[in-house]
Amino acid sequence: MNRLKSNSYFILYLVCISAFIASLNQNIYSPIIPLIRDSFHVSVTMVNLSVSIFIFITAVMQIIFGSLLDFKGTRSVLISSILLTVAASIACAITRNFTVFFISRILQAVGTAAIPLIAATTIGRLFQGNQRGSAMGTYQMLLSVAPAAAPVLGGFIGERYGYPGVFWFLVGVSVILLLINWLFFPEDDIDCNQAVSLKTLALHYTSIFKNKVGSSVLLLSFCIFFLYFSIMVYLPVLLADHYHLSLKIVGLLYLPMALSLILGSIAYKFLQAKISFRKLLAFGNILASSSILLFAVAHLYTLAGTSVILALHGMAVGMLTPLFATRITNEFEHNRGSAVGMFNFIRYMGMAGGPVLSGLLLNVAPSALVFGAFGILFALLSYIMFIRIK
Repeated sequence: MNRLKSNSYFILYLVCISAFIASLNQNIYSPIIPLIRDSFHVSVTMVNLSVSIFIFITAVMQIIFGSLLDFKGTRSVLISSILLTVAASIACAITRNFTVFFISRILQAVGTAAIPLIAATTIGRLFQGNQRGSAMGTYQMLLSVAPAAAPVLGGFIGERYGYPGVFWFLVGVSVILLLINWLFFPEDDIDCNQAVSLKTLALHYTSIFKNKVGSSVLLLSFCIFFLYFSIMVYLPVLLADHYHLSLKIVGLLYLPMALSLILGSIAYKFLQAKISFRKLLAFGNILASSSILLFAVAHLYTLAGTSVILALHGMAVGMLTPLFATRITNEFEHNRGSAVGMFNFIRYMGMAGGPVLSGLLLNVAPSALVFGAFGILFALLSYIMFIRIK
């Protein structure tokens, strides 16, 4: 029994580290955008497009890979994904043609998209009850570290070795990841020769949206990431234009939010065994909506207060993300891959939609009004979804 438990925790940390490295592929890229622009002699718009397409492809692939995991198993998809990531990273490192680089980044996005999804699905398979919630907290905690650590790492490597050095680094860690998963990732325990039809896939996803808990969690997860990324893209404008801070200081002020995400995941890991899902959901939603409303009131008047409020909001997001992921894996035991894939897809849509809609609204209305309205609407929606789940 102890040996089985130890093996489960070894696989847990293996998939968590795999997801962490997959996240590196996306987040390590930001600091080297000027290097990419200058090396390929293209506009910033084209380089930014390579960032946006990576996120878009990652989102779309959640739906595709989610179904593949349910019908074809995880091991074969994982190994194929890492192989594709290695090949695409090599192509990014050696090419001097931006079109080839752009296509290679798309293939890199396809390869890395499956890994966090496989991690969450594997955790759902290996653990039950409170252990599943704790494992999901560990997974989300490590995943939250990547956006904080990757830009620092990318800036250091890029400054010393240029943009190819960044991609050769990703090749190296991906090869190590491939070897370890090849040796230790467990074989699938499902029939990998199941036939897949459009009708079967439609029934899989229809069942997710018909489920009250599932659809409520998906809607709330969209909103929480919509709000989080609305603030993330507005923050540098606020700090530079209103508070007249340098870009170096602006970058440092993202750190409290990143650290609070990690702290929120740690808090969930320890609280989920002692507090019910409904109470944690209520607390997380109250903290999220309150922090948005406080941000709306205070962001133009106090920088210190705004930093504290953003840390509270990061805590809420850090708690709610593993809470939602755990509930989704609990609710859909038989089509877990599809459910987690849909959950990730909805999250990415929130990430993409927040900056666009908030940007349009901020062009025509005061920021206090926009974020105040966001906070009130999220509070109302949270209450409705809470009653619906009850």
